Amino acid sequence: MKLADFWRAAALPIPLVIVGGGRWGRTWLSVVVAARGSAEGVVLAARSRPDEVRTWAAARAELAGLTVVPTVAEAMLVDRQPQAAIISSRPRDHVRDGMDALGHGLHVLVEKPLGVDPESGRTLVAAAQHMKRILAVGTEFAYLPAFHQLSEELAGADIADMTLIWEDVENEVRHGATKTRHEETGLLYDLLPHAYSIFRVFVPNAGLWIGAAQESPDGRQGCIEFRDDRGGRYEFCCHTNAKARRRLLNIRTKSGHASIDFSGVHGLMTINSEPHALEPHMAEMASTLRLELGAFLSQVMGATDAAVFGGDVSGLLAVQEDLKRTLATAGT
Repeated sequence: MKLADFWRAAALPIPLVIVGGGRWGRTWLSVVVAARGSAEGVVLAARSRPDEVRTWAAARAELAGLTVVPTVAEAMLVDRQPQAAIISSRPRDHVRDGMDALGHGLHVLVEKPLGVDPESGRTLVAAAQHMKRILAVGTEFAYLPAFHQLSEELAGADIADMTLIWEDVENEVRHGATKTRHEETGLLYDLLPHAYSIFRVFVPNAGLWIGAAQESPDGRQGCIEFRDDRGGRYEFCCHTNAKARRRLLNIRTKSGHASIDFSGVHGLMTINSEPHALEPHMAEMASTLRLELGAFLSQVMGATDAAVFGGDVSGLLAVQEDLKRTLATAGT
């Protein structure tokens, strides 16, 4: 399936429960409602302060029809019983809430990271396999249209290396709220799913592993060097206290180079230092979260078996385990 199919699939009226009434839960709610044009068939499970969330929702006309409950169990009692869940609670609660949703027979999309450590993430994978339910992990930026247009145009090119620069400003406002990183996840562990999924868009068949990694003592900066089984090298560098928000992917092939600056809504592409336009139909798909939602719902409906571009959940967990070992070795 193509991005345009995912964009349309996001509007499917599949009954959903969104777990988490905080920043990410409300962000996902806004994405679902914008895609469907209605909050009908959507339940928000806010374990902490559900009354406060009800008051917040009641003041927003676009959320008419939304049901707010404290638990997934109560969400399953509504007239239109949910078929799938989006887990957008704190990272330390992802496994607990994912297991809860799977236990109620739901397909599950879990915000990254899947768990605060690879071992706990594997319990979710095992549970999903046992329940014969879909388990996907949210990475968002892997659905950026510019990545997919350029990956198609570079198809057949021998990519020698890639560099991904990821810089945030402190107290950045994203999706209408101040962005925070929870203390239960380290910087590199938290951002690894983004880097891994983006690189996999361009080298989907390469076996990626981590050659080196380092994180500053204050947890504000870090780098990961990926290698692949064909001799490729891909570097990810991040900084959470930069002067400006910056997202830049540089790609070098044996015949030239390309880049995508995705600091804004759309990626600004260059090929051999010349501006390269995003195709109009690609530019219309301005929400990566909506594309991710559509990919998940497509999988729920059986229309595709690829919920996350560039790799599966087990592949992500493998590189997270690799990162954990690499950082432990570097610290000894």
